[in-house]
Amino acid sequence: MGIDFDYEFYVHRRDSGRFLEAVAELCDPQESRWTNVLLPDGGSVRLPGSHGFVSDKTVAVANGLSESFDLSLCFPLDEPLRAYPDEMDQADVTRTWPDGSSRVLVGYIYLTISDTRALLPDHLRFGFMPAANSQSRLFLMSPSVRETFATLALSTGASLCLLDSELGPPIIVTALGQRVCTRVPGPCLLWNPRGHTAEAFEELSSWLAGQSLDLAKRIIGPQHPQFPAVVDSLAEYARVPQHLWIGP
Repeated sequence: MGIDFDYEFYVHRRDSGRFLEAVAELCDPQESRWTNVLLPDGGSVRLPGSHGFVSDKTVAVANGLSESFDLSLCFPLDEPLRAYPDEMDQADVTRTWPDGSSRVLVGYIYLTISDTRALLPDHLRFGFMPAANSQSRLFLMSPSVRETFATLALSTGASLCLLDSELGPPIIVTALGQRVCTRVPGPCLLWNPRGHTAEAFEELSSWLAGQSLDLAKRIIGPQHPQFPAVVDSLAEYARVPQHLWIGP
């Protein structure tokens, strides 16, 4: 078993349809399986992929429940993604996008939708977790993957996007419409919400508004004693070359 890396998005309920429509646009255009997702506001989105590996279902995202979908997402080609098909011994994972660019299909990626009222009231948590360790490593080391998820958050009004792992506190990718960092494994900012309390997000909001990082209790920057060990662990595990640390 390897270390899991996943992206977490916190999206207001009113924006959940907009968010899922943007996710659908990242899915494999050759996908033949579909799931109709009913949203809390009564709207629906047709999502390419299955639910519990069964397609042609209608699934309601209800309050307090968690639902998981099986997706294949496509990312613009970069150095780590160029090596991915050979590593996985897969030949047919390249897709041509309408603009003529090449994208690499990565799947399965499990999308879990759950309630997140403890951290952000009236929000849903959308979590993307790869099925295989090699895919999970791409979530950390590919600038294209990092940039794609950052753009997804910023373009859909997501309140928060985190890159989480089992190696330490999650990395803040975007928050409240601001790009915080796509620099992985460093330099970056880590965040420890300590039980996912509302106060943790209030502190993050204050920092984004200009509060000194020295006053923050849950935001872990380069001067924090915990920071070097976490970043060293990320770099050692993923073996990310320094020229790939900074996203495009």
